[in-house]
Amino acid sequence: MPSRERTLADAIRLFQNAEFPHDLNAKTAWLGIYQVLLWYEEVNWVGYDVLPHIAEANALRPSTPRKAAAWTKPSQWQQRAGALGNYLARQLVCSTADLPSKVDRLMNLPDYTGMQRQNSLGIAFAGLAKHILEHFGDAGILYELERTAQSVFPGIEFPGRSTTPRIDLLALRGGYPVAIVSSKWSVRHDRVNDITNECPIYKGAYQRIYRARPAGLRFYALTNEFSPGRLLKMLNDTCIDGLVHVHKPAVREVCGLDGRLEQMLDLSDLVDLTRQWQ
Repeated sequence: MPSRERTLADAIRLFQNAEFPHDLNAKTAWLGIYQVLLWYEEVNWVGYDVLPHIAEANALRPSTPRKAAAWTKPSQWQQRAGALGNYLARQLVCSTADLPSKVDRLMNLPDYTGMQRQNSLGIAFAGLAKHILEHFGDAGILYELERTAQSVFPGIEFPGRSTTPRIDLLALRGGYPVAIVSSKWSVRHDRVNDITNECPIYKGAYQRIYRARPAGLRFYALTNEFSPGRLLKMLNDTCIDGLVHVHKPAVREVCGLDGRLEQMLDLSDLVDLTRQWQ
């Protein structure tokens, strides 16, 4: 199994060697993330062979014979995934048939074959976010991955699932924490509260430890989740300073999802916001 350091290095190398037909910048970086991490699901149902994984597999293909009997025409999620595939093909200037071979580059490396993608995906996603913010955001910000919460906020108790909670991506200016990015490629319905619960805990800890600093701590959720219900739960949480999607147009324009999601931020917006973190 590749180490965390190896996974980060592999993801960044693949990102740097990805295809960017319109040059690599803050607004096109998402295309590299998708080439490294997005994958296709085998569907073989109602005219679809494979589809980009933007929802649980059972939303893209029948999970039981009973559901198969009732599933006689393309579902909404199949149509959305198909639309995303067509959009990605246009962005990469290739055919939709060629697209599956251009994505999922990390897990297609020989050392990752047969591995479950959850851990590698989480490590790589946070690492790519860090890499992009470092290269296109404010040069005065330092980023750290997987920093223990106790080392940032000593003496504070952090209730939750983990006995040693870690911050996915910590941003510091002049040695002081200025922002936290909770990085989750997708968000299970039973884990949305993990993100919304983190925010007040970290902000409360910041107020106790760094109360002499006039600027507060920002908290962002970064995701590639497509479920409107899960996105809205994070978006409507008043503690979270911004819900950031890898590529907001993929949700809104391509998949045509809920208009209330217009308030989401794009990854390029997060890059711009780094210049305001004090």
